[in-house]
Amino acid sequence: MGTLTNELKAHPLALFPDFRKLFAGRVVSAVGDKFFAIAIAWWVLSEAGEKSKFHLGLIMAMNVIPVVAFGPLLGTLSDRSDKRRVMLAADGARALLVSLLALLLWSGRLNLYWLYSICFLISGFGPLFESAEAASILRLTSPEKMPQAVAVDSSILQLSNVIGSALGSALMAAAGVAGAFLFNAAGYLVSFAAIWGIKTELKPQDRTESSFTAEFKEGLAYTFGNRPVLWLILTFATFNFFVAPILIIIPMIVKFVLKESVTWLAVFETFFALGSASLAAALSFKRAYGNIYGWFFVSLLAVGLSFGGLYFTANKYAICALIFCAGAALGGGNTVVLTLFQSTVPDAMKGRFFSVLTTLAYAVLPLAFLATGLLADKFSVGFCIAMNATAVLALSFAALLIPRVRSV
Repeated sequence: MGTLTNELKAHPLALFPDFRKLFAGRVVSAVGDKFFAIAIAWWVLSEAGEKSKFHLGLIMAMNVIPVVAFGPLLGTLSDRSDKRRVMLAADGARALLVSLLALLLWSGRLNLYWLYSICFLISGFGPLFESAEAASILRLTSPEKMPQAVAVDSSILQLSNVIGSALGSALMAAAGVAGAFLFNAAGYLVSFAAIWGIKTELKPQDRTESSFTAEFKEGLAYTFGNRPVLWLILTFATFNFFVAPILIIIPMIVKFVLKESVTWLAVFETFFALGSASLAAALSFKRAYGNIYGWFFVSLLAVGLSFGGLYFTANKYAICALIFCAGAALGGGNTVVLTLFQSTVPDAMKGRFFSVLTTLAYAVLPLAFLATGLLADKFSVGFCIAMNATAVLALSFAALLIPRVRSV
């Protein structure tokens, strides 16, 4: 009992009040994001007619195109700016845009074209916030606690997904899709208030008088000139191409394979997030890792095997178990790789680096979502599952061959 108490007292959330504020605000806003994602998916599948699968893939693609188009530029802006102000601006803008979406739905004016346009704008502020947040972790904690802090930060999305998925169907039943949109807007305002309360100085350190263009080029040169880092990023991006479609495959399984209600969509999303959150939370107590690439290989292999298992069963409880395992493997792999990047990338370069990382990892997603929507329409949901699982299994062994970044 004493050992557990000491571990909790030494945890980054206990030691660093400003990091705790950032964590709490992000959890609430990310829960709102999950409500929003569930509501969007169900609205499109219910309202878009015969081409609903294609439109679901298209709306998911629209959510990542701004990341690809503007990510590196916004990362450079983040490195040149006060990170706290950057995060406040991003949260405020997203709260207004999501509120507008709710107003259009309530007034009966929401259509696919409005949905595409506003989701594009909302997503445009994502890389601005994320690059500033990633560059703030070390400043809000300490070098000794950084690996644990990264695990905590990695768990935010999964933890919020657990809460959001578990309560998503209940919220939609009580307040409808518009209510889910408004909850998301409120979540951004909570995050805004939490970040407003951060006292740690997050202005750029050791600033030079170099131009925006020069710093932008410097960030690209660092990433693309570092061969081991670039190979790891490209592997990460390829992995995303074949794994990210699970975000639209799960709603398709519920709607077209099992022919169940949105309740089962929330159940499956909960188990997927619970797997990721559980492992990420466990890793938040781990002070260091051994072989990062060994962790990465095992996580890829486990994701592929779990994903592939979905092809062979229509049992809802077996699907829950497989999705849980896939989520856990995904959460573990993400955490250790991000820890490696946090420990090797210079602090002054982190905003630009993580924006490039996000851009390359997300660049494949529009094509991945569109391809999955089209293939599910032309063939079947099962075909998409089998194809993606096979690719992930092959990729897991290819990851053993890439050049190594210095381990932590």
